[in-house]
Amino acid sequence: MTSVAEAFFQTAMDQGIYRPMNPKLVARVFLGMFAVAGFSHDTIMGVESSPAEMQEMAEGLAEIFLNGVLVR
Repeated sequence: MTSVAEAFFQTAMDQGIYRPMNPKLVARVFLGMFAVAGFSHDTIMGVESSPAEMQEMAEGLAEIFLNGVLVR
């Protein structure tokens, strides 16, 4: 899975969508965020979480990954 994500990020960097960085590192951080979120249901969200709550969490993770938390 890491190689697929790495290729995705490298393509996006080549197209100027993402800033140039180490695509392997970006892929590992990205997959790590979602792995932790997906495999630790009790840690991040309760087991009774609705599909809407899970989607909100996934969108929040994507927002943090793509835009960070610092004010620009």
